[in-house]
Amino acid sequence: MSPAAIIQEARADGVMLSLSSAGTIKATGDGAAVNRWLAVIREHKAEIIDVLKLGAGDTATASRWWLIHHPDRDPVEVACYPDATHAEILERHPDAVAAEPFTPTIRQPSAPLTAEEKEAIRAWLALIEETDPATITEVIERCQRDADVRDYFTMLAREDARPDFESESLNQWGQ
Repeated sequence: MSPAAIIQEARADGVMLSLSSAGTIKATGDGAAVNRWLAVIREHKAEIIDVLKLGAGDTATASRWWLIHHPDRDPVEVACYPDATHAEILERHPDAVAAEPFTPTIRQPSAPLTAEEKEAIRAWLALIEETDPATITEVIERCQRDADVRDYFTMLAREDARPDFESESLNQWGQ
């Protein structure tokens, strides 16, 4: 069980874990519930302290990728740009009970990026007025090595490259 999951499940059981002024774990709540969690807390003490330190505003550990834990649903993966600190993530997700940085698994594309895909992505970037050559190069390079990034940008290119039928003549599009 991850430290964030321990914090989340303990909270659901009525036990609040926080850092004491001495930097140790402080467990508050119903005495019987606290006693149920003591063995798990002791076993994972160092990892829990690390997660709680992040929650206390340790900005040195900003991350692009966060796993957000909620009391009533499965964890959600969140990507941030620029990187966000633990405090910033919890501020953006006030219903979260915990958050932990993680490294996503990158799926390799099964085939090279086609010229048509590359052109569609470039066209979409032009449509949103992205003209920075470094950003365009970064997007294309990421699409070449990450299947999920490629799927995302090719989906955007398909959806946003459609003509705006309210302002364009249908005859212009061969209709």
